[in-house]
Amino acid sequence: MTTSYRLQLPGFAARSAWGYDELNDVLFASVVPDAGDEPAIPLEIVAVTIDQLLDRIDLATGGRYGMAPLVILLSRHDVHGQPRVWLASRIRLLTDPGLLASAAESDVPWVAAEARNHSLFDPPDTNTCVCPACGRSHAG
Repeated sequence: MTTSYRLQLPGFAARSAWGYDELNDVLFASVVPDAGDEPAIPLEIVAVTIDQLLDRIDLATGGRYGMAPLVILLSRHDVHGQPRVWLASRIRLLTDPGLLASAAESDVPWVAAEARNHSLFDPPDTNTCVCPACGRSHAG
């Protein structure tokens, strides 16, 4: 069984896709830039690990995103099965507090749960408020 998903990266979302071929146990992607008057030739990627796929997508997009942000960008509602397991495991390896905070606010429940359960996730203090006079946070 082969599953494929839209590769929803700014500048590449119109015709790009990624997925998993269960029979051959490989991940794949077809990366096509959106911009340009002439039809772009798709860059076809085959990878045996999620890390390889993330690295190759990052290279194909000119290094615009980095592997850690790509984990969040590829983690969508419709991702299921083994690709979801692999992406969830990569969320558990994130160390950037900003990415963890972004993932924790995701509208994708499994992504938000992985981030909130991360040992490095620092939940925002709900007892603070921003002072309108000075713009700083104070305990409420």
